[in-house]
Amino acid sequence: MTRTQRILLMALTAVLVFVVAAPAFASGDDGAVVTDTTVATEPVFSDGAPAVVVPPAEDDPVEQPWTARFLIPLFVVTALVLVVGVAIAYNRNVRTRYKVTA
Repeated sequence: MTRTQRILLMALTAVLVFVVAAPAFASGDDGAVVTDTTVATEPVFSDGAPAVVVPPAEDDPVEQPWTARFLIPLFVVTALVLVVGVAIAYNRNVRTRYKVTA
């Protein structure tokens, strides 16, 4: 195993470990309070109209989590670097192994 192959293997292993470990670090508490609610089977009001009319809530634009903003581009760049590294290592290995004779 050449030095380049060992380095690429170590880099690939490090990326794999990082991909597996990243969700464990991303599971943080956002401060959201979870409550249990129940829905009445029959309307609570008696005259057919609710006491307070609540307009539908507007959906706030949800910001992408840091994992989507930073990890996905990191993985794409890492994959490209690994593919280019493997191609370079393969070409160097082939070039040193064979010689063209005229």
